[in-house]
Amino acid sequence: MAVGTIETSVLTDIANAIRFQAGVATLFTPGEMAAAATALDGTNEGNYQAQIYMTLESGILSGHVFEDIADAIRGQNGSTDTYLPGEMAAAILALSWDVGLKPRAVLTSLGTLEFNYVDGRHCYSGGVPVDAWEVDPAGYSSASARPYDSVKLQVQKVVFHSSWAQVGMTNANYLLNAFESMTEVSGFENMSGMRSANQMFGSCSMLETIYATSFSNSGLSGSLMFNGCSRLVGGTDGFVPSTTSGASACKIGAGGVLTDPNKDARTWFYGHFYEDGEAVLTATQAPDPSRTLRATGRICAIGKYVGLGFTPWTGTAGATHRQYLTAVTFAADMATYSTLRFDYLLYSCTAATSVSGLGSLSGVTSMRFTFSSCSALTSLDFRGFDPLALTDLYYTFGGASALAAIYADSTWELPSSGVSGSSCFYNCRSLVGGNGTAWSSSATSYTYFRIDTASTPGYLTAQ
Repeated sequence: MAVGTIETSVLTDIANAIRFQAGVATLFTPGEMAAAATALDGTNEGNYQAQIYMTLESGILSGHVFEDIADAIRGQNGSTDTYLPGEMAAAILALSWDVGLKPRAVLTSLGTLEFNYVDGRHCYSGGVPVDAWEVDPAGYSSASARPYDSVKLQVQKVVFHSSWAQVGMTNANYLLNAFESMTEVSGFENMSGMRSANQMFGSCSMLETIYATSFSNSGLSGSLMFNGCSRLVGGTDGFVPSTTSGASACKIGAGGVLTDPNKDARTWFYGHFYEDGEAVLTATQAPDPSRTLRATGRICAIGKYVGLGFTPWTGTAGATHRQYLTAVTFAADMATYSTLRFDYLLYSCTAATSVSGLGSLSGVTSMRFTFSSCSALTSLDFRGFDPLALTDLYYTFGGASALAAIYADSTWELPSSGVSGSSCFYNCRSLVGGNGTAWSSSATSYTYFRIDTASTPGYLTAQ
């Protein structure tokens, strides 16, 4: 806005509006008005004194003064409206503030929804408040009844501030249901004592972590509490909830979905899914900048995943659908992990024709459904792979109907005990071991995951 002439009464009206809202008699120069408007927070000091119009009726003023005041007004009311100088006083007088001690859900500029119980609209998790809603301590009967439901897809993280514990909320039904962009919840210890959590996290498909320093689920019920939380991994033993998991899984420790931030046993690797159809599994977070990326994401190395929905190629349609995955590479840096689980990692990747890099892996404990229904795979090369940590081979190759050969070192040997895995080779009808043992529907257990010899028939070929 250029320098121009303005009636001084316009400035007096703006200053009087600020003084009225703040309850003060302070005089403001034009350049101080934007900061004064920004500082308004609903506090009224009870000392309002209006100023009369100045004798000088007009003067020259930079347009930046009014641009700054307009920005201050928009910062207060959250609108995108434009204001003429003559409209600014009325806009300031129309401002209202969320004051008083009450339970609130505060949306911040960082995409965090913070639940707190403080005097006024504040946030303590970073950023500044963008919007806020009073939360009913009695809870809600449906997701649509929540006052903040319209912003659920904007929320990336949720924080329960320490003050929230004072609310004593017992009904958490639907509280965070369908927060589909949310990856993390922290401060969950401040929800300890709740009694009902039906569908509380239902359809939170991106949720990976719920942090709590402590939590008691005594007396808690929660039907379908974690339904659709396919990425959620507990921090003690990598537990992942099923679609029917309820309140019993809402705990810290083995078999629980909660993570104590001071005792987080999880590590993560990354999956980069490129336009050419290759998926690269690696310890490196950044994808190759020279390649066109379809999707990327992290996968918990100890995650006990129970189905689809946690990989970057898990889309139900479009470019990230697993039908576009044609090749898989385990990068050499995957050897840095001491423990790995690959449950459902490539399940139903029906177009995948090659898998490389298996020889760089050690410490792999579970391969439940890893290559199951990979119906285009014709061979796998396990040479260099250390099998001594394997414990679970349930349906590992089940339904890989085109798989004809599995190669391994001549020294390959599974652990002598502690291994299970029925239907490991279910419907692998093309598979033939190195000594000529052809697949049989009566020989599908994990015990055939061995080198094929005359005395010990198996489905592996030594090379």
